[in-house]
Amino acid sequence: MALNVILPNLSLAFSSVTFYQLARILLTPTVAAMNFILYRATLPRNALLALIPACLGVATVSYYDSLPPATTSTGTTAVTTTSPLGVLFALLGVFASSLYTIWIAAYHRRLNMSSMQLLLNQAPVAAITLLYVIPFVDVFPPSFAAVPTARWVLILLSGLFASLINISQFFIVAQTGPVSSTVVGHVKTCTIVTLGWMISGRSVGDRSILGVVVALGGIIA
Repeated sequence: MALNVILPNLSLAFSSVTFYQLARILLTPTVAAMNFILYRATLPRNALLALIPACLGVATVSYYDSLPPATTSTGTTAVTTTSPLGVLFALLGVFASSLYTIWIAAYHRRLNMSSMQLLLNQAPVAAITLLYVIPFVDVFPPSFAAVPTARWVLILLSGLFASLINISQFFIVAQTGPVSSTVVGHVKTCTIVTLGWMISGRSVGDRSILGVVVALGGIIA
């Protein structure tokens, strides 16, 4: 799990949001391929066909919604570019996340544990591992007293939400399988984009809406 957290975050630090979102779409076909190679687990043909519009729809939404606003006469818009290091971290992150998702399902079957039992054995090891990595990949503030209270609240909320996501992932994988777990992640992407439209007041393009419809259709299928 430690690499599942570290590598995607490093990818986002060295790449654009567009590339980060598109790279995460690779999780679904990668999990399906790994599951077949390692455990000879196959999907029904209709399920494989449904993955195509799901991935294409999310790719469409991610691309068009992440395009920078048009440049105006008052100034220019800075665009984050993707470096080769960002590409490397993204591909390694997809590999680590896919393997992590598959192993959750495999150990559920092998050890006959519930989701909470498996998470109880895995989470402490991952947390300790992260403690040894954080000093080398993160930047600490010069003074913790200078950090605003509101930011500490956001950090605590972020940790809480991350815990809930991790718990839900174990339950989803146990009940539906590793591939379905990644498809649920596409629902998260569409939800994030939709909330962004609602909160920011940004205009919504026809192609973005079409992408959401296609993605949700594939996910429901």
